[in-house]
Amino acid sequence: MARLLSEVFPRAWSTDHELVRAVRCGEENAFEELFCRYHGRIRSYVTGILADFERSEDITQEVFISALRRLRDSERPIAFKPWIYQIAKNACIDELRRTRRTREVPLDQEQDSSQAGSDVPSRARDPEDAVASKQQLLDLCGALRGVSDLHHRIIVLRELEGLSYSEIGVRLEMSRPTVESTLFRARHRLAEEYQELISGRRCERTCALIDGFQGQALRRLGIRERRRLVRHLAHCQTCRRHAMLARSAGRLLDAAAGSLAAA
Repeated sequence: MARLLSEVFPRAWSTDHELVRAVRCGEENAFEELFCRYHGRIRSYVTGILADFERSEDITQEVFISALRRLRDSERPIAFKPWIYQIAKNACIDELRRTRRTREVPLDQEQDSSQAGSDVPSRARDPEDAVASKQQLLDLCGALRGVSDLHHRIIVLRELEGLSYSEIGVRLEMSRPTVESTLFRARHRLAEEYQELISGRRCERTCALIDGFQGQALRRLGIRERRRLVRHLAHCQTCRRHAMLARSAGRLLDAAAGSLAAA
């Protein structure tokens, strides 16, 4: 009952300190409140430094994702307002450095390129690097499978199609603030999914579920977890092979898909 009431009547936090404490206690709505309070101010601050509104929007998102990760990784007391501005300042410095490096083309590099000899190391990609890049791409695709349909769509519109926030709003029939908050949640969720995959935690949990598979246990999973299970098995060859060896893949997928269809 208390949980139901908290969803119907969201808790009101009066101070940043209370919000920070709530975030560290695992209340996701608390960080969304911090995001709403400071997003506009941080975006204006970043835009003033970078003088690039489109890029500033993405840097601002990165600032808040970084802030959320740091809040969860540490219990160190902070004053949120100066702390988030410091993160934004450092992010702007990093972005300016990246931009400067991409624009700089050393003169000696141009000269050397026309006089390349046998003593110049090959610029061909190392096979191990190529394999690692391919695996990173596969993991990213797997992580995308784990986010909701809305989050998947808004990430594709922004990161792959390159639409502006205003264009995304028109396409998805959302206000600009809703686009900003939804994209923030989508990026954060994608980062969590990616970390789950590369750390092996997702595979460990999936294999544990396969080994102890029972219909009752599956029904106790929430809709999101069932959907995540189906998507992970569709992506991960290792877990699929484990399921096949356990002779439960067919029953597991059928039960998960069936419970999703009934939900």
